Amino acid sequence: MSAMYIQLQENTIDLSVVIPTLNEADNLKVLLPAIKESLESIGMQWEILVVDGDSEDGADVVCSQVGARYICEARKGYGTAILRGVSEAKGAYILTMDADLSHPAHIVKDLWAARTQADITIASRYVEGGKANQPWLRLQLSRILNAFFGIGLSIDIRDMSSGFRLYRKEILGKIDLEFTNFVVLIEILLSAFADGCTVREIPFHYHPRGAGASKARVYQFGKDYLRLFNRIRKKRKSQ
Repeated sequence: MSAMYIQLQENTIDLSVVIPTLNEADNLKVLLPAIKESLESIGMQWEILVVDGDSEDGADVVCSQVGARYICEARKGYGTAILRGVSEAKGAYILTMDADLSHPAHIVKDLWAARTQADITIASRYVEGGKANQPWLRLQLSRILNAFFGIGLSIDIRDMSSGFRLYRKEILGKIDLEFTNFVVLIEILLSAFADGCTVREIPFHYHPRGAGASKARVYQFGKDYLRLFNRIRKKRKSQ
């Protein structure tokens, strides 16, 4: 795969919330009003962008009912959806989160409150005060993946695979990316960290998803994770 850079929009508002979805209309009916309520309580200019994988479940109608912007992205991949949302976001900060109700809307306020303390703020399951109610196998795979990158690259970030994050948008236009699947989460983090960006983690309680089935498959992308690890390790050795 060739490297790619994200083309950013001009900042005209404070915060863009980017939510990648695929067949998540039932969950969006619950999540979007909760996010809207949380954002309105903060008191700043914001937008919600739902980047949908060409679902046929009425997600576009759900978005229109609560004033969220619906973006149809027919190209496959979680990373593709994230990057599409980032490229169309007008906020100076970008918050990414999942649509499956595993990321509580009230944590949006905590991430926003911490925005000046780092370039990237991660809602983390694995720092003190965090918790993950996940099936045992998925939890162990997640912990092994994070330990592999953290220990192997000597980086003290506990939850690199969390997609619940707040970015200072400016930094996202400076990093080159390769992956368009779930691996992009760790790729963005490691690339930004290598470029000197600061990262902070705040705790949150990960809940089991709502309706539907999970699209995350840690083992499915094993080769991509290994390729990313080797690329970052070589880059650090050459510096």
